[in-house]
Amino acid sequence: MTNLRFLFKLVSSQLRRHPGRAVITTLGVIASTCAVVWVASGYDALVSQFDENAGKYLGRYDVLVMAKPAGPPGASAPAVPPALIDELEQDAGVLEVNPTSNYRVTATRVAKASDDEVDTTPLGLLIGSRPPVNGAPPIGPKLVSTPAAEAPYEMVDGVWLDGENEANTVVVAEQVAKELEVAVGDEILVTSFGNQVNLSVIGIVEQVDLAPSLNAPGGRGKRGGPSRGEKVEGGPGRGGDISAKPPGGKANGPAGSGGRVANPTQTSDGSQIQLPTGFGSGIATDALYVRPTVAAKVNGYEAKPEVLQVALRDTVTVDQFREAWQTRFASHRPAMQLIDFEAVRGGMESSRSVSGQQSQAWAATGMASLAAIFIIFSTLSMGVSERAREFAMLRAVALTRSQIAGIIAIESVVLAMVGWGGGLLAGWLMVLVGSRLLPGLFSSGAVLGWGCVLLTGVTVLVGALGAAIVPAWRAMRIQPLDAMSPRTASPRFSWWLALGVLGLVMVTATPITVFAMPLSDEARKWCYSFVTYPLLLIGMILLAPAVVVLCERIFAPLVTRLLRLDQRMMKTQLASNLWRGVGATLALSVGLGLFASTQTWGYSMLVPFTPGDWMPDALVAFHPVGLSEQEESRVAEVDGVKADQVMPLAIEQAKFDWGDVGPPKRLRMGGDNGIVFGLDPRAAFAGEHPIADVEFVAGDRDSAIELLADGGHCVIPEDFAMASGLGIGDTVTLIPPAAEKERVRYEIAGIVSLPGWQWMTKFSGVRRHFVRTGTLLFTDRSAVKTDFHLPRTEFFWVNFESGQDLKTMEARFQAIAEEQAGETFQATGVGEVKAYRPFARMTATETVRKAIRKHADGMIWGMSYMPLITLVVMSLAVVNTIIASVRSRTWEFGVMRSIGVTRGQLIRLVFAETLLIALAACLLSLTFGLVAGWCGVGMAQFGGWFAGPPSFRIPWSQLSFGFALTLILCLLAGLWPAMRTGRAEPLALLQAGRATQ
Repeated sequence: MTNLRFLFKLVSSQLRRHPGRAVITTLGVIASTCAVVWVASGYDALVSQFDENAGKYLGRYDVLVMAKPAGPPGASAPAVPPALIDELEQDAGVLEVNPTSNYRVTATRVAKASDDEVDTTPLGLLIGSRPPVNGAPPIGPKLVSTPAAEAPYEMVDGVWLDGENEANTVVVAEQVAKELEVAVGDEILVTSFGNQVNLSVIGIVEQVDLAPSLNAPGGRGKRGGPSRGEKVEGGPGRGGDISAKPPGGKANGPAGSGGRVANPTQTSDGSQIQLPTGFGSGIATDALYVRPTVAAKVNGYEAKPEVLQVALRDTVTVDQFREAWQTRFASHRPAMQLIDFEAVRGGMESSRSVSGQQSQAWAATGMASLAAIFIIFSTLSMGVSERAREFAMLRAVALTRSQIAGIIAIESVVLAMVGWGGGLLAGWLMVLVGSRLLPGLFSSGAVLGWGCVLLTGVTVLVGALGAAIVPAWRAMRIQPLDAMSPRTASPRFSWWLALGVLGLVMVTATPITVFAMPLSDEARKWCYSFVTYPLLLIGMILLAPAVVVLCERIFAPLVTRLLRLDQRMMKTQLASNLWRGVGATLALSVGLGLFASTQTWGYSMLVPFTPGDWMPDALVAFHPVGLSEQEESRVAEVDGVKADQVMPLAIEQAKFDWGDVGPPKRLRMGGDNGIVFGLDPRAAFAGEHPIADVEFVAGDRDSAIELLADGGHCVIPEDFAMASGLGIGDTVTLIPPAAEKERVRYEIAGIVSLPGWQWMTKFSGVRRHFVRTGTLLFTDRSAVKTDFHLPRTEFFWVNFESGQDLKTMEARFQAIAEEQAGETFQATGVGEVKAYRPFARMTATETVRKAIRKHADGMIWGMSYMPLITLVVMSLAVVNTIIASVRSRTWEFGVMRSIGVTRGQLIRLVFAETLLIALAACLLSLTFGLVAGWCGVGMAQFGGWFAGPPSFRIPWSQLSFGFALTLILCLLAGLWPAMRTGRAEPLALLQAGRATQ
């Protein structure tokens, strides 16, 4: 204990001697801790609200009763049998039974005369007030049919639905009212597949935002993804394969994924369409409550209850009710399940919102750990370099190597703990004030819980101990005789060069593993995750000294010339104090490198998903009835359409019959089905200006056109060919949804490049049955109409005359669609549906491009916030570096001032060093970002959701923002040391410099 107290006195005296460095380091740790508090407080808030939210979710009811999930993820819960509802209502212990149904609709606020804003969000551009489609994500509120006489939740404003009045009225959830910006008295435009109805808002109810995951394995929470009653959209990274492998070895069973009933009715006069449904089960938290008669008017068919809200009498407990009904629920077909308070609370714990917040907390913890490590590391490393003679004297007097290491460790822990305490205080104030002033930054609430305190404490402590390892090792190597030797020496040429060569070898191992080594997909993913990517990180660290030296040799003459300085003033300044420069460079590169890799990967992955020039101006869908053969000519007659650039299409989404081998492993999402595009091959691909100017990457264009026209052949995209291993001459087998016992086979006649087909099919309505799909196939239209039993034409490719307004064109197509009003169509699991208002959905290629760019910008920059925050925090390490550099050169600066160097030249000299450090960090981060981003794109084809050829794009405009921010931060970091040095008199500099010798 005496020994520890003695070492602590040495540390405290050193901190008092150089308070500026200690303050800067502490501020860095405080900032890192605040970043963790900011993110982790949201997770703590969610955890602290589980009990309250579970109670709010149930409302005035005690339990929910619904069918057990029997289908794959995306399949809606079957309807509750009417007989079960009657039995429950007759139970003496049941006070009330409220049968409800959830329906997917599109809801928008009816515009007022004073409105001048247009929804330009990505989903606003692609969906707007159009009906929902299977491929689009289940955004927005859900239509909930309920006969309840009283509000299931507390009323915030207005009144509950009138039981006798069948007027078009609606009561909305509080969060829906906020999102749509509606109040009592406003109107909402609700659009379904069969109708579009104006509903008057008469009330607003309080509902919890967080939705539980009740439908294993697919339930998801609201904030992190689709809510209960929703269906996951078919984009990358959203759940597993929607196919189920039935007995008999066939990988593709009956079309039923996402439907209300697993197996559609077999027909021979036309294919049924799958109505867009929700994903999961339970009560929608973003609800539009209407009476069943209004729901039937909106949907075009009678509502069928899916969830029963059951209120028990005060004399009956939930356990008693479960004991009485559990056996009867299990014996029903379909089997029923009971959802009580504990089940809801457990579902909230496993919801995607909570797991997303937890992942963000861990990511912030990792970034904060790196920040703490590098900031403290730079401080300790500079301290060891400056105090080498002092440590040697202490070794000569009495101290052992372990005691020297103890001094370094104690200093590291002291700085970390002071910063941690300050960070908790600052974080608590930030949470307290920010949650009131900027509630948008704390959407889930903000609570500084013990989990956050523990997480930040462990983060800072681990970072401090890790940062002390190398400085302690360097200090332990100091010998007593080193007190008589100079404190600094220029590094030998071979030292940084050898490390640079070794680092370069490690860096190149990553792209070799991704693109060159013959490995299986699983082995490649394991090797990339656990071997070569860590080697990439280590290699960048080893490259840092070489980058610093090379940047000094290349850029120092340019910087000194730019700042009008003598080049001899900056000669080997960074190289002579390499540990100091490398520490600052690596500190900046943590945030900047992650920023560069995120931007490079994100915008490179955007390339294959952006619609290419091969697409016509628009794809028009006449849903849900379509046009007859005699009515097809009406489309070419529309004003603004090029009459010779209109192509009717026969489109169906059908399951593949992969036989015993199953779907391709590289297409786990949607690989069980594909979209068949029936077209006129000569008009589509032939001539100088074809409607679909696709690029053939395999097969001859002319021969492929002839084979397609003869029938029995198809053309597939390049990404599908890479995923499935299929090539020219191979055969694909499909199962017609309207005749599942039949099989349709096409021989592959060509392979084409189709960038952007995924997003075009996602929002255009061509995904007629399933949320996800694996590919798009081109074949002859007449064959598709016959093979898949399509009597009417729903889709058209069109090109427009120049200068046409897209809204006007869609309105002209809508006029044609509304001529079919009142007709009926067949929907899977529902039967006959009346189309009160058929619609024309026009998916313009330019609109899709604009929407995907906006969406990608938001997603990519959202992932870049934490790296940028880390970069700002890490700039404090540069401040420490410049302070140490100025202190070590104080005598030199005094001599310079004495022989005539001006104050301005001295200030510019300090800024020159900060610029060199910034340039070194930019070069190192650019190298890491390009390599990591490129390899990340290459690994995407092994992730199961995209298997196309890797693309590489360097987003220079986005990267320049990060590099400019780095230069600005470094200049700001050098501002105070530069001004302080420039204002000092020559004699003061000489005296201070002598004191440090």
